[in-house]
Amino acid sequence: MFVEEYPYLSKYKYKNVMNLEDRGYKYYPYGKLMRIGKLYFYHGGHYSTISHTRQHTMNLGKNIVYGHTHDVQRAGVTHVDGAHHAFSMGCLKDMSKETNMWLNNRQVNWAHAFGVADWFPNGDFRLEVVDIVNGKTFLWGKEIDGNKTASGGKMLKKLSNNK
Repeated sequence: MFVEEYPYLSKYKYKNVMNLEDRGYKYYPYGKLMRIGKLYFYHGGHYSTISHTRQHTMNLGKNIVYGHTHDVQRAGVTHVDGAHHAFSMGCLKDMSKETNMWLNNRQVNWAHAFGVADWFPNGDFRLEVVDIVNGKTFLWGKEIDGNKTASGGKMLKKLSNNK
């Protein structure tokens, strides 16, 4: 928002700094929805109540994935045209006290997680939320230890090649 206020700093906008277009990515501004099949994605932040996933499904009436709240949560609501679900995907950020001094020791319910999505030809989807506990998780029956950066990366590459 600071850069938006001072146009001469526009070269520092996220989309410019990341060279997204040059790298083949489409940029979606904060709050704008991206759709793949019957599933929408956005940064999040429209609804940040304690039951934010329920608020998303109630208010949007669509299947939605977001991460703004940094916690893992899921809710479903049935609308006239069927059930819709919202998925809050957590985060992958460093949650140590040292890197989050701005919280002033406030306790948070943030959690590490990511998702794996598959789409059916008609746009239906299956989303698997993969929780990470103390740097470790299981994916497709294999343990991944992110505390060992090199082996964790090798394991993800191996799993990807086997799919």
